[in-house]
Amino acid sequence: MKYLRLFESFEDIDKICKKFGIENYTINPDGSIDVDAPVDLYELGLTKLPIKFNKVNGDFYCSYNKLTTLEGS
Repeated sequence: MKYLRLFESFEDIDKICKKFGIENYTINPDGSIDVDAPVDLYELGLTKLPIKFNKVNGDFYCSYNKLTTLEGS
């Protein structure tokens, strides 16, 4: 999966968090998430971030992807 769109519904956001192993998160009213844990999106071949992140209280790994934008960060 090289490209993921930014999701809008809370259900979609929850599903994508589970798929990527993102834990201890809160979904904000604007669809962004706050994460109180590390986020590991390392080497997944992504061209865009799968979710709109607001705050991450932990390490944020997104190296070795093919990101063309930091939209969502």
